[in-house]
Formats: sequence, C-alpha cells, structure tokens
Amino acid sequence: MPSRGTRMMKRTLWIAVVLSLLICLGEQATAAPPAGPAKVMDHTPNPLPKYMTPEEKRLPLPSVPREAYETRAPPTGTVHCSAEYELNEGLLIAWEGYESVLRDLTVGVTTGDPDAIVYVVVDSSSEQTSAYNYLNNGGADMDQVEFIIRVTDSVWMRDYGPRFIFEDGNRAIIDHTYNRPWREDDNAFNDYLSTLWVEPEYDIPLTHGGGNFHLFAGGDAFMTNLILTENSGLSEQDVKDLYAEYQNVDLTIYPGFPTSFDSTQHIDMWMLPVADDKIIIGEYSIATGDPYTITEDAVTDLTARGYTVYRTPGWNSGGTHYTYTNAVILNDQVFVPRFGGSWTAEDGQALAVFEQAFPDHTVSQIYCGSIIHSAGALHCIVMHVPAYISLPCDFDHNGEVNLDDYAWFEDCMTGPSGGILSGCDSTDLDDDGDVDLADFAVFAAVFAQ
Repeated sequence: MPSRGTRMMKRTLWIAVVLSLLICLGEQATAAPPAGPAKVMDHTPNPLPKYMTPEEKRLPLPSVPREAYETRAPPTGTVHCSAEYELNEGLLIAWEGYESVLRDLTVGVTTGDPDAIVYVVVDSSSEQTSAYNYLNNGGADMDQVEFIIRVTDSVWMRDYGPRFIFEDGNRAIIDHTYNRPWREDDNAFNDYLSTLWVEPEYDIPLTHGGGNFHLFAGGDAFMTNLILTENSGLSEQDVKDLYAEYQNVDLTIYPGFPTSFDSTQHIDMWMLPVADDKIIIGEYSIATGDPYTITEDAVTDLTARGYTVYRTPGWNSGGTHYTYTNAVILNDQVFVPRFGGSWTAEDGQALAVFEQAFPDHTVSQIYCGSIIHSAGALHCIVMHVPAYISLPCDFDHNGEVNLDDYAWFEDCMTGPSGGILSGCDSTDLDDDGDVDLADFAVFAAVFAQ
C-alpha cells in the first residue's frame, strides 16, 4: 500500500492535470474566431485608416461576379453627373473617428452657408446625442445638421458613399462594391440610404473606392489605373464604357502613384477640379520620380485640352503623403487641409493658390495634421449631395438652358389634355396637367434670354 506521502503527491499531480485541462477547455470555449478590424477596433481612439489594414491585406479583394457585368442594368434616362463645384444641397459624413476634423468642417459649412445641410451618419441614438453635443458645443448651427442612424465602419464616406446622378431630372444613386475587406457596414450603406431617401439605386459592377474619381460638369472624368487593378477581369475600354453608361462621363485613366508614396493610389490625392475650365494638380519634386512624372504628364494633357492648371505642393515625409488637393468645395466655400508644424510655409503657399483659383469663394483651412497619416484628409471624409437646380427649363440640371433642354421638352410634348409623360413633370411649365404649346411659349422665352 502506498505511503501517505506518495498518495498526497499523486493527488496533487492529479489536481494539477485536471486544472490544466479545465483552463484549456475554457480558453477553447471562449476564444472567438478572428474578427475583422472594423468589428474589433474602437473607432474613437483607433479609427480605421483609409488604406487597408494588415489584416485586410491578408484577405482577397471584394470582387464583382462576371455575371453582374453581363447582366448590368444602367440608367435608361438622360443622365447628368454633377461636379462637386456645382450647386450642392450639402454633405454626408460618418461619425467614425477624427471628430475634431468633422466638427471643424461642420461648423464651417453650417455657419458659412445658410442653406447647406450636413448629414451625419451615427451608429446609434446614444452616439447621436454625443455627436450633437460635440458639434453644438463647437459652434455648429444645429438647425442645419441632420442625423442618420445607421451603423458604419469607417469615416471614409467618399470611398464607400453614394455617387449621385440626375436621371431625367431626378436624383439617383450609383453604388459600387467597396474595395475594403471586412467593412461590410460601409459597403451596405448606399442600399440603406436609397431606401431611406426613396431614390433609385443603380449598381455599377465595379470594385472601387470613390476617392479615385473626379469629374467636370461637361463630362470629362478622371481616375488612376487602380480601377483596372481592382477589376482585372475587365479591359480599360470595359471600364470606360461602364462610366459612360452609368454616369454619362468620358473617362480618362492616368497612372497611379506608387503605393510606397501614396497607399491609396486615389486621384483625389493629387487632383481637384475647380470649375468647368480650371483644375488644381499637386506639384512634386523631380526627386520623387513617378509622382513627378505622372503629375507633369497630366498637366501637359490637361493644358492641351484647354484647362487652366493651378499647382499646390505635394510631398511624402516619413511614409505619409501630404497633399492639399484633398479639399472640399461646397457652393461658395472651399475647405483646404492645413498641416502646421514644419509645414506652415507650404500651408501658406497652398492657401494663396486656392484663393487665386477661387476668387469668388471663401477659402478656409482645417487642421489635418493627424488624419493625413491615415492616407486621407477632407475630401476623403465627405460625399457631396447635389442640389436640384431651380433654373427654369434646365431640365437636365446642368446649369444652363440649351438645345439639350429643347430636345428634352420635345420628347415630353403631349398636346392639350394629353397628360404628362413619366419623368416630364418639370416640363409642364404652366401647371395645367399637360405639355403643349403654352408650355413651349414659356420655354422659348427662357431659351431666348
């Protein structure tokens, strides 16, 4: 029979083994599968960057099935895609970090434009209360702030938010597949907004980040070849055709900056349309190599097309791409990044260029010294909401009355007591329930002005 000491030693060993097993079982029971960074990162102290996180880089890029391309259903009406420098109803932002930048922008918009609305997307009613208090205490006019309660993952509204168009004079949404894995709530936002605002939505079959797009009211549009990398199953002409079909624009694709210089490769990091014939392009040292070559070639091309080109400084320091073209135009105001510190001279130089390019606007600077390290600034965190233009007889909402509007009117003509065709409400200029010669007399008077 074993001694009492031996029995105690075995009992102690047995208890240790059992405890070890219980601890292991407990760890297995409570351990969760790896979650995406959008679900585990608190957006206030650790907002998701504009670029892919290391976790996202290990995942395949969200893709659009070939079937979606072959069965696509673009708008069938007359489409106008508004430029950012045209009249806007307001801006969409998401309350997902960098609150001081969002506050400064909201204060600037709501106190500088009596009509503009800032739509703030919040995750919950409690977050709405917090955001309201923060904005109100910061000086925003809260009568011009509207909240939308909907969970999102990141602050980068430009990249996943709705691209608005006007189809036959009615506002609609163009949606794409967001090029960031694990940000499902961001990617689903446009579907929700389409339902909330009762505006049609068209799904363009492309994986994309919205910051890689700029356009002019006349239809010229620009992207970098990132759009081809992200949609390798499509040719360059396929992509150009899609933008013509969905947004009625003539797309030019320039090379993108190396990811070592700009991790997003988005064109809004070095380009900003100013007006129908004006544009700002970042200016880079010849020592930067590709960024210098890409922007100088773009300047040559744009100048040959008849655009007046303004230049603002751009550079990379410590792995961060600093740029001033990531700015926001909203009606008569322009908001430009400011970096401070070692870059005060560049801040002043950029401000002078913007004031020259926008002589009839109020130009303000907003501190972006923190957010720029996440590969974005002001343009990246907003989406413009274009306004319905109230110019009489401007049926296609392009800011002028011309032969295109005459063609529109002609297609809507029904004659006395003929009723109003679908999409032709705006052509019943005397509000008598039809589109006839009396309406044409009104149109002709406006057209002749």
